Amino acid sequence: FISDLRNCSSKEQEEKRVEKEMAHIRSKFTSDSNMNGYNRKKYVWKILYMYMLGYEVDFGHMEAVNLLSSQKYSEKSVGYAWCALMLREGDELLRLIINSIRVDLISRNDNAVCLALNSICNVGGKEFAETLSNDVLKLLTHNITKTYVRKKAALTALRLFRKSNDTLPAEQWADRILALLDEKNIGVLTSVTSLVLGVLAVDSAGWEAAAPKAARTLTRLVLNKDYSNDYLYYGIPTPWLQIKLLKVLQHFPPPEEHALKLRVSEVLQRIVSGTEVTKNVNKNNATHAVLFEAINLSIHLGQSSETLPQCINLLGRFISIREANIRYLGLDTMARLSQEQPHTLDDLKKHQSTILFSLKDPDISIRRRALDLVYAMCDTATVKETVSELLNYLDNADDHIKEELVLKIAILSERFASDNSWYVDVVLQLVRSAGDQVADEVWYRIVQIVTNQGEDLQRYAAQGVWTILNAEVLPHKNLVKVAGYVLGEFGHTIAESPGSSPSEQITLLHKHFRNADPDVRALLLNTYVKIAHTYAEVAQMVSEVMQQHSAAMDQEVQQRAAEYISLSAPSLASIKGTVLEMMPHFTERESIVSKALASKSKGDDPEAPTRRVEPRAEAA
Repeated sequence: FISDLRNCSSKEQEEKRVEKEMAHIRSKFTSDSNMNGYNRKKYVWKILYMYMLGYEVDFGHMEAVNLLSSQKYSEKSVGYAWCALMLREGDELLRLIINSIRVDLISRNDNAVCLALNSICNVGGKEFAETLSNDVLKLLTHNITKTYVRKKAALTALRLFRKSNDTLPAEQWADRILALLDEKNIGVLTSVTSLVLGVLAVDSAGWEAAAPKAARTLTRLVLNKDYSNDYLYYGIPTPWLQIKLLKVLQHFPPPEEHALKLRVSEVLQRIVSGTEVTKNVNKNNATHAVLFEAINLSIHLGQSSETLPQCINLLGRFISIREANIRYLGLDTMARLSQEQPHTLDDLKKHQSTILFSLKDPDISIRRRALDLVYAMCDTATVKETVSELLNYLDNADDHIKEELVLKIAILSERFASDNSWYVDVVLQLVRSAGDQVADEVWYRIVQIVTNQGEDLQRYAAQGVWTILNAEVLPHKNLVKVAGYVLGEFGHTIAESPGSSPSEQITLLHKHFRNADPDVRALLLNTYVKIAHTYAEVAQMVSEVMQQHSAAMDQEVQQRAAEYISLSAPSLASIKGTVLEMMPHFTERESIVSKALASKSKGDDPEAPTRRVEPRAEAA
């Protein structure tokens, strides 16, 4: 049958051959009620082959289910192969096969037990977890279970636990499962450690005994070199098991028991000091995988870890070597270290020049990690130097990273600013130079801070936007927005200065009005009417602008112009004063720029359309 299909010269010819075979098999299943196991097995294999070629199969299910009950391994394995390929979680047929699987699971035939475990892993499902988990766990912890069966049972238990966390209560199973961490067989140890690690990822309560057992096993592998040569990978003993055990220790607080603390410290010292870079790529990958997990454990242990200074020196070396993957991991681990152990910042700052140089790396993933690290390391003492470097980098930064870079500069300059005037200078430079990459949240935030910080800063901000706007021939729309808002609210603070009278302010803003987007025009109309409300000498000029745009094509611009014209009626003078009074202070809440960065870090699409609103007094 397979030869016939391979010899087909066209898809149509293959389909005819498949249809003919399906009809033949269907007739055999219908007419031969006493079909022997060999023929049933043969026809189910053919059905599976056709299904794997992409043809729809809607018969033969019961015949495959019947094969599960066969006493012959060759026939039983076909039934289980059919289950693995054809059944999915939630299928009604699962209820028919659960009993057959359970019979094999508790049988003394190890081959049948392994087939059942494989099937449970492949299909999974909450129904399997609730019905079979106890049998799997008994098989895992039973004294007479063979090694290769125990390995499969551990991984099957993990699969069921991920489907239903209630299948493995700590008070019933923790001690019995953790006892398996004393196993001599490395394969069993690896499988059981995977199970324990999966449980700890959900909840470590009741599993505290895992920490000393993991430390004891690491001592055996790393210090005592007690392992079979079969588990050496390029001279490294079971790197995958070492990594899992190091991860297990990170799920518990630093050990208080002196013996355990000493044991963990010796293991970390051996790993950190014994790792060497070689020309063999596979060996390097394995050694560095273990090393970085050891560094992660040192970070987790914090000040109680004696190897932390060594780890920092190693990371400093890693971020300057040629291998891109190692540089990336070094930067990523440094960023984690700076966040979890702030007391190490002084040591990390010794490598600041190398980190800043990484911002120019050809690999964008390395540039991102370097930016994350620079952001995490910044404090009050280094903020001006750091922001200055980032602003210089902004001019040549890749477009993919610019928006995140702008957000981080804005957050750092606000969070660590010694005076708000410097913050205003930084954000105005951002708005001026970064253009489209400046999110609306950035200029919303500067408006909030300037509004809340008193007249001195308001005058400084008004003078700043006035100077920049005068210097720009084609300013970006965000700069025009900031200038329009600040001059509308605080333009009176510089109105008496030479060259910045109310009429000159309106003239300069109106120079950019014609080519502006509708949302910018609408904001500038607000600015004009606020200036005119304070200074009567420009009222006629503003009135003409409103009349001109009361029939504008854009609905928002037209509506604002028409409403401001109506508001100028003498009968509405008291209402006009209320509407056009200076904005009150904004409510102090979490910075909207920080929220924007958090949203971007979670993977939100920066290009997704979002509804933007102008800043209001109650906005955060």
